[in-house]
Order: sequence, then structure tokens, then C-alpha cells
Amino acid sequence: MNIDLNQNVIKEASLLIKIEMFVLSSLKSIRKPRSFYENFTDLLLDFHQVYNPDFSYSRLIGLFCCLLCDYDFERQTLNSLYNCLKRTSFSEWQKYFKQARADHLNEMRQHRYNERLNADKLDTRLIELQEHYSALLVVRVDLAYSMSPDIEQVDHDLEELRRRINRSIYGDDLLLLVWAIEQGERKGYHCHIALVFDERKRTFPWPIAKYVGELWEEITLGDGNYFNCHDRRYLKQYEERGILGVGVIFSNVPYQAKKMRSTLSYLARPDKDQYLRVKTNKKMRTFGMNRTGFVGESIF
Repeated sequence: MNIDLNQNVIKEASLLIKIEMFVLSSLKSIRKPRSFYENFTDLLLDFHQVYNPDFSYSRLIGLFCCLLCDYDFERQTLNSLYNCLKRTSFSEWQKYFKQARADHLNEMRQHRYNERLNADKLDTRLIELQEHYSALLVVRVDLAYSMSPDIEQVDHDLEELRRRINRSIYGDDLLLLVWAIEQGERKGYHCHIALVFDERKRTFPWPIAKYVGELWEEITLGDGNYFNCHDRRYLKQYEERGILGVGVIFSNVPYQAKKMRSTLSYLARPDKDQYLRVKTNKKMRTFGMNRTGFVGESIF
């Protein structure tokens, strides 16, 4: 029996995180975990369905890329692959996984370094805007998918969204557009986007966020969904917690300016487990800033 799973059923984003967790947990184990070979087989079969040789994978996922070359998946069945994997002892598999551990740690260090650079550049830009404008309007929208696609589709959709925003009725008034792509096991691929305006030209954030969200739904052909961060219930919760940093921000009110910068810094420094395990290519950007109505200046 040839392996013929429906690729659309397998969510690339969550699968890659599961593979990474499987490798890391195996490295930490003193003895063979229960169902090690069963889980190994399932993950490898699923990865075969979503693997794209043109993509750039993280070092730990790269271990599975190499295994795809070692086994003939056109002839493999679930049982035959299980038996093939089981011929190698758990300790030998640990040695195989261990060869990528140092590179994985280097990737994490580089990721954190890039985050710091991004956060510093974003903070500098926000300070510049505060110095030039007495009040800013900050609009934030969170974007996701009902059925998580592959990373190439996400990258394409977000690029198209940025292009349409810049060409929209809001484009000429846009001072700064900030965006980030993240990867979560539960949420899959998702994006955060923030738009900053001169408050004298744009005063109401909710309709702008709604407009961006509906653009996203149109671009993704209904597969995308969005959360308007200017929902009253959301705003009330964050205001009660003292961390509200969106809406109208007065530059001469220090605590408002501080909260805005703190809120937007999340886009540059997301949770440490939200980094991408795959990119369309090594130079693909996961965070960027576009100034004053053109898709120009971007950061990694």
C-alpha cells in the first residue's frame, strides 16, 4: 500500500512543532519513551506529505528532511516504516538527533539577537513619531486561518495585505505599518499587524481594524479570520490591567507613550516558542516595518 494521505488534513505549522518537541524530548530522555517508534513513524509519514524541497527548514526539522531521502516512501507502508525505524536502537537515534543540537541552539541565539535588533529599531521609530506628532492613533489587528495553509501561502497573503493597505483610502495617512508572522501549535501560522496614524487625520481605530480584517478575509478567500483588538470587551480588560497601548495615544502623556511602545514591542519580540520552523527561503522576513505608505523599509 502506498502512502496517500490528504495533505490538507495535515497542518504544517502544528506538525513541525510536534516534530521539534519529539526530537528535543527524545534527547532529554534517559530511557526509550513509551510509543517512541509509533510516534516517530506517524510524524515521519505526516512530514512526507507536507515536505517541500524548496523550503528552508530549521535544523531540527532538517533531521527529518534527511530521513525522507533514506526511505523509499513510494513503497513504504505504516508497518514497514515502523519496522525500518525500529531496527535502529533508541540510543542510536539519540545520537542522530544530537548532531543537530548545537546548530539548534545557535539558531535560537540568532533568533533572540534578531528580536532585540527588531525591538530596538521599532522603539526608535516610535520615539521619532512621538517627537513629531502630538497624538498618534494606533490600530492593531490579529490575523489567523481557519485551516492553516503552508508557509508560502501565509507569506503571499500577508504581502498582498500590506500592498492593499498601502493602496487603500488609509495608505496616504499611514505613518507606520508593523507586521509579524508567528507559528503556534494551537493557532498554527498567524500574524499581527499594527498601523500608526497622525491622530489629526485618523481618529477612530475600530473601523480601520475592521477594514483590515475584511481585506484579510477577502485575500484568503474566506479561509482567514481576524480579531479586532479594538473590541470594547478587549479594551476594557486591558485597561483594567493597565496595559492598554492602542487607540489614541498622546505623546506628551508618558504612561500612554510607554504602554504603546510596550504593546507594539510584542510584534518584534513574540513568545520564544512562536518562531518559524520553516521559511519559503532563508531570506524570508518574519517581521517588518513599512514607513509612510510604501512597502519599503523592512527588517528581518
